[in-house]
Amino acid sequence: MTPHYLIGVACGIFGGLLNQGGQLLQKKVVNDIRHDDPGQGFMRRLLRNPLWVIGFVVGLGGGTAGYMLAQSLIGPALSPGLMASGLILLSIGSVRLNHEELNKSEITGIILMVVGILSLGLSELSISATQVRAMLAAHSAQIRVIIFTASLFSCCLFSRSLALRSQNRKGLLIVLGNGFLACLSDFWINPLLALIVLVLAGKATNFQTFFFIMAAVILAFTASVITWQNQIAFKYAQASNVIPVAQVPIQICPVLVYFFIFALTPPRTISVFFILTGTILTIIAGFLLGQRPETTLAQKRLPASERNPHSLLKE
Repeated sequence: MTPHYLIGVACGIFGGLLNQGGQLLQKKVVNDIRHDDPGQGFMRRLLRNPLWVIGFVVGLGGGTAGYMLAQSLIGPALSPGLMASGLILLSIGSVRLNHEELNKSEITGIILMVVGILSLGLSELSISATQVRAMLAAHSAQIRVIIFTASLFSCCLFSRSLALRSQNRKGLLIVLGNGFLACLSDFWINPLLALIVLVLAGKATNFQTFFFIMAAVILAFTASVITWQNQIAFKYAQASNVIPVAQVPIQICPVLVYFFIFALTPPRTISVFFILTGTILTIIAGFLLGQRPETTLAQKRLPASERNPHSLLKE
C-alpha cells in the first residue's frame, strides 16, 4: 500500500469519527427537548444551543472535510465504508453519553454492519479523478448519472411518504430517506472535486462548468436537508438504531456507482466475494437494527400522565 492510499484511508476514518461524534452531541441536545412539544420553535431551540452548534460544526464541517480528502485521494468506492468506522464511536457513545440501550439483536446488527463495511472496503473498488472526468464526457454515462440521481431522489421521497404514515418506524424511515440523499452527496462530490481545478483555472468547458454548479447545488441541498431531518428523526428513535440503518444505501450505492455508472471491472477476482459478503451483511444488519418500536421508546421519556401517542406524530 502506498503512502497516498494510507493517508486517504486515515482521512476517511478520521472523518467518520468526527461525523458520528458530532451527531452524538446533536442527539444529546434533542433528548433534552420535550417529545410532547416539538413545536415550531424546535429548530430554533437547537440553533441556540451551544452544544448542538458544536456537534453541527464537528459533524458536518470536520466530517465533510475528512470525507472530501479521502475522496480526492482514494475515490468514491472506498470512502463511504471508511467513514462508517464512526459507527463504533456511535454505538459506544450512545450508551455512555445518551444513555441509550442496545439489545443483543441490535449489538449483533452493529457488529455485522462493521464487518460488512470492512468487506466492502477490502474489495478495493477505487475510482480516480481522471476516470470521473472521462465519465462526465461520455454521453451514455451522462444518461446513467441522470437515471441514478432521479432514482435516489425517488427513493428518498418514497421513504419520506412512508414516514408520514408510520407510527412505529417514523424516525427510521426519515433517516433511511436521508441515507438516499447521502448517496447523492457521496456521488456528486466526485464531479465537484474532479472539476474544481479546471473551473477555478478557467479551463473548464461550459458542460463541465454546468456539472460543477449542479454538484455544488446538490451538495448544499442534501447537507441542509439531512441535518434538518436527522434532528426530527432523533426525536423518535435512538441514534444507535437509525444512523446504522442509513448506512444500508450508503454502503451499497458505491458498488452501483462502480459497476453501473462507471462500468468498471473489479480489480481482483476476490473483490466480487468481498462485494457480495459486504452487501448481504449490511442488509441483514439494517434489518436487525430496525426492529425497535419507536413510539414506545419516545413515550418512555415522558411522565405517565403526559404520554399522548398522537403528539408523537407532529413535527
